[in-house]
Amino acid sequence: MKINHNSKYEKYVAFFFIIFYIVGIALFAFKSTQPLFISITPLALFMNIAIIFYFHKQWNLKSISIFSFIIIFSFLIEMLGVSSGRIFGNYIYDKGLGIKLMNTPLIIGINWLFLVYASQSIVSNYLKNIWYRITLSTCLMIFYDIIMEWVAPSMQMWHFTTPYPPIKNFIAWFFIALVFQMLVVAAKIKVDNYPAKMLFWLQMIFFIIIGIIESN
Repeated sequence: MKINHNSKYEKYVAFFFIIFYIVGIALFAFKSTQPLFISITPLALFMNIAIIFYFHKQWNLKSISIFSFIIIFSFLIEMLGVSSGRIFGNYIYDKGLGIKLMNTPLIIGINWLFLVYASQSIVSNYLKNIWYRITLSTCLMIFYDIIMEWVAPSMQMWHFTTPYPPIKNFIAWFFIALVFQMLVVAAKIKVDNYPAKMLFWLQMIFFIIIGIIESN
């Protein structure tokens, strides 16, 4: 089922995201409003991702199946990772990502899907070679994770029990992301989504600014 959205609404959504994250920075910048920032983070993240997938242009059984697999499998991997410490290293999810099942936030699988989808959307218009697309989109996800690891403890999302994330965290991220990207490309899912691209870069900028604020 192909869904046509007027492109002007995509521009409005992009503008909304900009304002939204400026407000988020303001809330985090003041100690008095940081508890509010932490408490609304899960809802804000879910709302942002829901908006992104509203603008997905082609819903069918194939895309729904692949998206569902990414959400469920990534959640299970994270759940196993938290409980064993063998996949990503020893880490603990804090309260910043909301409701948890088996010490794993329910939203984490949805966030994995967003990152796979948005990073693939960014590169799909520029690279026709599927292996270049898969590799570059995977590298974008790793770059995103590196920045996230910097600010996640400050945002009470998660923290490692070691001073720094172990190298196996990034290796695991790379191979899991690689498999997900291969699935999306192999299924020929249309991922051209302007708000998704915008949100990916906005979140990166947002996290960098949060990191700078926290380090000062």
